[in-house]
Amino acid sequence: MIDLTIKKKVGDFCLDVDLQVENEILVLFGPSGAGKSTILQCVAGLLTPDEGLIAIDGEKVFAATAGRMERNVPVHRRRIGYVFQNYALFPHLTVWQNIVYGVRRHPQRREMVEDMIIRMRLGGLEKRYSHQLSGGQQQRVALARALVIQPRVLLLDEPFSALDTMVREKLQQDLLHMQGQLGLSTLYVTHDVKDAFTLGDRLAIINKGKIEQIGSKEDVFDHPTSIAAARFTGTRNIFRGEVMGRDENGVVILWRGFKLWSSCAAAGTGSKVEFCIRPEEIMIMRDDRPPKEELAQNLLSGKIVRQIAKGPSISLFLKIEESDGTSGEAKLARDYDLEMALPRHVYRKLDLRVGKRVTVSLKRSALHVIGPLA
Repeated sequence: MIDLTIKKKVGDFCLDVDLQVENEILVLFGPSGAGKSTILQCVAGLLTPDEGLIAIDGEKVFAATAGRMERNVPVHRRRIGYVFQNYALFPHLTVWQNIVYGVRRHPQRREMVEDMIIRMRLGGLEKRYSHQLSGGQQQRVALARALVIQPRVLLLDEPFSALDTMVREKLQQDLLHMQGQLGLSTLYVTHDVKDAFTLGDRLAIINKGKIEQIGSKEDVFDHPTSIAAARFTGTRNIFRGEVMGRDENGVVILWRGFKLWSSCAAAGTGSKVEFCIRPEEIMIMRDDRPPKEELAQNLLSGKIVRQIAKGPSISLFLKIEESDGTSGEAKLARDYDLEMALPRHVYRKLDLRVGKRVTVSLKRSALHVIGPLA
């Protein structure tokens, strides 16, 4: 377990975070320069916080109060596995020598290295040097070197970002398998939304040196508590409106003259709110069948004005036909109102294209009220 409450000032940047990590993968997610890698460096002992506490499995490895250092365990005594984005393999050492390096004085080092070579599928590569390996092989060596020391904590700083999709997905599965076997407390830094959702048990959004939001990945993705959190996790549709009423199932919001129902009940009647819906939660209605009950509310009609192919999915951009009612938000200074995402086979089946008029449903259960206007 990792328990940390630390502050660190670097120039104009100030890190101030409080985190607890059980035997899980906690993903640190957010923009560049937010402080994600700084957190890892502080845990590892590569960077010294100004004040605070870092404990691993109940042992204090760092403690300082008001500038007075009480404890600061050296890097090599913290038993931490650290994998960097650039792998950081020793170029003059073979695969075997790289892996054994951290346990070179251990009496059972041969058995430990052989076990890790089997686990990480590195058999036959033991005598190769790093320049003779593919990117995926190098990263497996880096993981093996980090894990062979039997660390209490595993730190991963964008380890798969430079790899192609197939290799990255295989290494993700390897990591999840190892995590399931070893039950490590793992901190994983990434900018990639897919990485975050695939690997994380929990997700912490880091922004400007602080924790913007932390929770299960499902909760953070589906129920962002701030505009920043919504944007970082890929929620493209963020709006402002006014709560016009409520019932036991949620609230009704006036937006651009339309009344939209949300299952979120966290806002009072008359309040101005920010709300959002993820692109994949917007459903296109078929003309040849009535909508299901859960999709019968929040129906909007408009025209597809743009589309972007994204591998197995298509992003469509919809311009909504105006309502005659009053607006809770100024018209957007762009050529579309909604962004939606759907599988390519659905796009083909419904014969969708730029210029086509469609009706969509903003699923009530997916329309999330972020909070009152700041």
